[in-house]
Formats: sequence, structure tokens, C-alpha cells
Amino acid sequence: MRITVNGMPYVDGSGFTLVPTGSAVVVVLSFPFAVDRSSVERWLSKSTPIAWTDDRTAQLTFKETEPIGFKVAETRAATGDAVIDWFTVNVDFPATRVVNIFATGEVYAIATGGSRTAADSHRVSAAGALTVSPDGVRAIQYQAVAAATSVAPTMIQLFTGVGIPLVQPTAAEGPFAFADWLPDGRLVMVGRGVWVGNGDGTGMRKIADAIGVAGGLPWSAVPNVAGDRVAIWAYNTDGHIAVVDLNDGTATRVAGPFRRYAADGTVSLAWSRDGTMLAGIDSDSETGAANARVRIVDVATGRTVRTIEGGAVRVSSFTNGELVVTRDPGDQGAGARPLGIVMGFDGVEHRRYQGCGWTMSPDARYILQSECGGAGYSGFTIFELIPNGRPPTGFGLSGQFGRFLSSGRLVFY
Repeated sequence: MRITVNGMPYVDGSGFTLVPTGSAVVVVLSFPFAVDRSSVERWLSKSTPIAWTDDRTAQLTFKETEPIGFKVAETRAATGDAVIDWFTVNVDFPATRVVNIFATGEVYAIATGGSRTAADSHRVSAAGALTVSPDGVRAIQYQAVAAATSVAPTMIQLFTGVGIPLVQPTAAEGPFAFADWLPDGRLVMVGRGVWVGNGDGTGMRKIADAIGVAGGLPWSAVPNVAGDRVAIWAYNTDGHIAVVDLNDGTATRVAGPFRRYAADGTVSLAWSRDGTMLAGIDSDSETGAANARVRIVDVATGRTVRTIEGGAVRVSSFTNGELVVTRDPGDQGAGARPLGIVMGFDGVEHRRYQGCGWTMSPDARYILQSECGGAGYSGFTIFELIPNGRPPTGFGLSGQFGRFLSSGRLVFY
């Protein structure tokens, strides 16, 4: 038999690579005899359109954002006197990622058999870390801290797949601890310097020496809710952090201390909603999470207003201003589930979750929980927080959760 992919010959068993174009991928199967169509169709996904030109020729059309691969065994002749034992088709897009942007309803539908490829999906060439803009129009690719290879910061237009490297900052200014858009639409990147510019990546300028103000190469950086300051942590000798004004580049030293709990660990930071307080991880030693704590400081004075003891490994904040403290579960293995304690910056506990990470939607209606698992596992649970809301709903989906968009849609890649 003969197989073509987008008009090009396909050799069975060899695999086939394509470069994303945004167009559909068309696979044509040409059989040496008239076949029993059902003997082919039973092996194919029901979501894949198949069109028969005649009993010898079938055409399958795939979105390039969905997995393209199948195996067909025992293709029978219509007359029953011949059979093709088996054949396979596998199409790959090397060094690419699929960005799926799901509406909330699509996410709930996955749990009951809905498509795992979003109606709004894009395959882009991206080998580094990726952040999708809050409007879902573009994405910035960059080299993250501890990444194996150097990647030039590149602005990718999701609807065309076109990527244009930024003029500044270059790869030499990396790796980058943070890259995202501010509420006013500006792009900010924190690597060896603090860079701010237009939302399309043009006009980027270095406003501060991040290494100089943080005392080392930044490992984590978090802007405040207003988007006018960014807090930066680097591994340094005294545990201080730096707060940089994103308008004029002036830096304020906050003593903390904020010290990592393991030699290969980092310190996460979280702002209060009004921007007056910062929470972060602190530990007296690098011997593990058991003795790590959360330290909350007044940004203006640098004074510690409270500490929360007990195996804290990460902090983050919800859009409604709540603080989320992740505690070490104490269990071993890939399936160990950390405890997420939701509280106010006053230290008063509100509720608890158990999973591997939590993000709240912009309208505070939903929380998406990432589940824990071994290599290759990717699962999530969505919680609806309104009265009489839907029950917690779990679903599996390849890739990692990126963010909630400003529209409330969810990005996975």
C-alpha cells in the first residue's frame, strides 16, 4: 500500500516529521485492493474525520495540534481473499509545543470524554520556557533558571506561529527567573538584569542590575498586584531580597532573612494584595523542609510581622488576596501529595487542599489544582467556589498548566 502525509510519501515504520504551519495535516491511505472499510475504521479515533474516495482510497484529516499516530491491523479485502497484516502512521513535530486554551466548560467536559485538544489550540516552535500573555494572543519563550540549553528570548504570535527574537534582552542576559506581562500591558523579564518594555517585546530596556541588587543570579521573582514593583530572590550570604520599582529601577533591600531549606532549593515569594507585605520561605539550615518556615515582612520597614513554622516549602497568593502555604507531606515517592493551606496574611487559616499546586481564576470563582504523579503523569482537579457550584472534578491532560487568562480561560502546554 501507499501512504502520503501532506502529499509526501510516508515509509511505514520510519516516522515522519513536519514543521508547524497552522494548517491541517492530511494523511492519504491508498490500498492495493478494494477493502472492507470497517476493518480500517475500527482502529481509528472517532474524532478523526475519514473520507473515502472509493474502496481503495481513504483520506484522514488531523489538526496539527492533536497527536497524529495510529496503527491498523488486519485490513481485509472487500472480497475476503486478502489481508494487510498491519501498518502504522506516526507524525511528529520536533522542538514544538502545543498551547491549548480551554474554556471552563471544555475542561469539565474532558472528565466525561470530551476532547483533550482545545478548540483554540496552537502548535508553536518553542524549546525553552514559555509564558502565554494574559490575552492569549502571544507568548514569550526564554531560558529558565537551570535550563540545559541557551534559548534566545523570542516573542511568538500564537495565531500564526511566527517567532521573532527580541532585540533586547539577548540570551546572554539569561537565564531568566521571570517573564510575564504587567497589568498595564508591559512585558517584564528578570534575568541578570530587570528588563521592561512594550507588550509586543519591542522597546525593552534594562532598568536595574538584578545580580547587583539581589546579591546573586536571581532564582525567583514576583511582581506585586499593582504591577509597579518586583521582588527578587537570589542565593546570597545574608538572605536579603530586593524590591525593584518597575517605573524608575530604584531598588530597596529587604533584610528578611529569606534562606533556602535545601542546597538545590529556591525561595518562593508572595505579595499581599495591597502590596504592603511580602511572604517568603526561610530556614536556618539547608538540611530539608522539616524546619522551614514562612516569614512575612512589612515591605516599607523590613520588619518581620509574623512567622509560620512547620515544613513550609512554597508560598503563593490567590487573586482574592489569600496566601497559600505549601507544606511538605513528609511522604516519599512521586505520588506524595503536599498540603496547601489557604490563609490570610494575618496567619488565620481559611481552608486546606491536598495536591501539587493551586491557581485561582481572575474572578475568584475557580481553583485549579495540579495533581501529583510519576514521570509522564499529568492530572488536574477543578474546584468551583460559588454556592451550589459543581463538585470537584478531576481530569487528565498532557502537559502542564500555564495560567488563567484574563478572560477566565485556562492555558495548558
